[in-house]
Amino acid sequence: MLQKKDLSEGEEQHDSAVVELPGIPIAPCRQKSEPGVYFILDKASLVAAYVGKKYQILNPEEHASFLRKKNKNPYDFRPDIIHEALLQIMSSRLCMAGRLRAIFIRTDEGILIRVEPNTQIPKTLGSFCNMMVQLLQKFSIKATGNHGKIMRLIENPITKHLPINSCKIGLSSSSPKAVQLRDYVSAANHNENLVFVVGAMAHGKIDADYIDDLISVSSFSLSAGTCLRRICIALERNWNIE
Repeated sequence: MLQKKDLSEGEEQHDSAVVELPGIPIAPCRQKSEPGVYFILDKASLVAAYVGKKYQILNPEEHASFLRKKNKNPYDFRPDIIHEALLQIMSSRLCMAGRLRAIFIRTDEGILIRVEPNTQIPKTLGSFCNMMVQLLQKFSIKATGNHGKIMRLIENPITKHLPINSCKIGLSSSSPKAVQLRDYVSAANHNENLVFVVGAMAHGKIDADYIDDLISVSSFSLSAGTCLRRICIALERNWNIE
């Protein structure tokens, strides 16, 4: 398991061995003053352990027997949820138009990860899990060519990494405040960045202690990928992204 320690020290120690991956071209923001969007994917399952002689991200497809021997429910370990969520965001027109500012992943173990908009997420779950293992071991991943870090571990709390002029919005099916997303984002302050907090776990609720508004976009429990797709479409329409 990853030991929590000074990340700056860890990054310096492993900087020369940082993994390099290709990034994707992102259109520059048309105006620097334009608001953007941040996503926080909360309570993601990215639990790493030695299985046999290999350090792996645990998932129910490959490690069910291992987890049952540890008296764990295999279906509490779902890296596929965060994988799908990241693919959904990165493939959106919102991201391609340069309005995505950053994605933050907060794992159920309390590890905080920053993902840059130009990160190319592997299409297969296996490749994605391999990338996450290397991130947890090396503390950051660089893009090929320009050597900029596209993923890195950062210090908690999440609020220190968010802009001051931002509205933090959590999604929960249990919230009494039901909204139509298109109307909701249209009514938002056009000078504020929007921060959407979406659960990336199979069961449970997001941490709402720093959230400004908790909304429901459906009376049913939706997957993280579905929630994010709805958010992206609503913002693309509101910001006239085609």
